[in-house]
Amino acid sequence: MEDIRRNPAFRQMDAQKQQMIMLLIQSLQAKNLNQALPVIMNWNKQMEQKNISFTPEENSLLTAILSSQMTPAQRKQYEALQAMMKNMH
Repeated sequence: MEDIRRNPAFRQMDAQKQQMIMLLIQSLQAKNLNQALPVIMNWNKQMEQKNISFTPEENSLLTAILSSQMTPAQRKQYEALQAMMKNMH
C-alpha cells in the first residue's frame, strides 16, 4: 500500500495517525472481512485509549484504504455494515 503514503490527505495527518493507519493496513493484509472485523474493533479501541480521532476527510481516507483491500463481495458487506452502524448513531 505504498500509494497511501503519497496521498495528500494522508501526508497532512499527524504522524501518530499515520503510524496507526499503517499499523491497521499491515494488520489487515490477507484477512477476509470476518477476520478483519475484530482487528478493526481492536484498532478502534486503541485509538480511543490514545484519544485519537479523525476528521470526516480522514475517515473517508480510512474507508478508501479498507475498501481497496476487499473483494467486491467483501466491499458490499462492508458497505452494508457501515450503513447499519450509521443507523445506530
